[in-house]
Amino acid sequence: MTDILEFYKKTSIFTDLGKYKAEAVDLWENKCKKSLKELCHYLMSVTIHRVVVQEAMNFGSKKYWEYGDLSNIDFKTPMCEDDIFLTASSMFAEIYRRDDKGFYFERPFENKLVLTCRYISVLTSAILKANGIPTRSRAGWARYLTENKNLDHWVNEYWDEKKKRWIMFDMDDLYDRDFMKYELYEKNHFAYEYLDFGKEQFYSAADMWMMYRKDPKILETLQYGSEISRPEEILKYLFLDFWAAMNMEYNYKFKPMAFDKPMQEFSRSDLKEIDMLAKLMSNIDKNFDKLYKLYNTPRYRMTVSPLVSKQNYDLLIKSKKYHV
Repeated sequence: MTDILEFYKKTSIFTDLGKYKAEAVDLWENKCKKSLKELCHYLMSVTIHRVVVQEAMNFGSKKYWEYGDLSNIDFKTPMCEDDIFLTASSMFAEIYRRDDKGFYFERPFENKLVLTCRYISVLTSAILKANGIPTRSRAGWARYLTENKNLDHWVNEYWDEKKKRWIMFDMDDLYDRDFMKYELYEKNHFAYEYLDFGKEQFYSAADMWMMYRKDPKILETLQYGSEISRPEEILKYLFLDFWAAMNMEYNYKFKPMAFDKPMQEFSRSDLKEIDMLAKLMSNIDKNFDKLYKLYNTPRYRMTVSPLVSKQNYDLLIKSKKYHV
């Protein structure tokens, strides 16, 4: 287990803060006093979710008063900046570029980064890793974000040395200054449990895949962004969670090249292979060596992204240059 914990202290291209590591240490030790609750407040002070911006544009700012004065939202306000700030170091750089005071409360709304949950998760992993805390980002399905729906979402896990286990928690910016959720959260008393929740609140992507395989009707309860989910989204999130577990926190536009096809085109062999991955991902620590071995094969490592298509993968198969 020691080797696994050391692995999760390491950073990826997405979580390495480079020259901003000192700022992350100061934030955690001096401003947050090593409190996750305070870290959530500070992350909220420098970021805002795109849903808040879009809702404020559509319905006015008063609904989201806890985020500050949104009355000046107009066409110049970015509706989402996910495509720009893929790495934690780029997010830190822009946080300080927009306001050289960095992380502080009452930061003007116009100086905040407009980001979604994956980016908050990556920021959280980067900050905790910079402070020597074993941390991993997780992609899955939250039961507490939309009433009667399971919504795609990213959270985090850190290793609690006293309890000798992983603690799952959510640092997304849906908390107000009193650290309470919206009405749905309060109704579920989730605000008091956010630092340690399990399957009753969050399904891992592996759990969701296995539930889908047992009963496809589970799709009726899933929501991917603003759309009803398809099986392909469950599969994509399984791989996003797998890659994040290997310290490679790809964003939503990355998909597994070997399995980038409609679900109806999957063979029995394909489905059996994905079932195997989901089973391994259901216990990351126990199956870590097997998962890491899979990750270091072209079939599980190569991705489709905006500039790399499935055709590149097909050419590799034909050339027989790689065993895929």
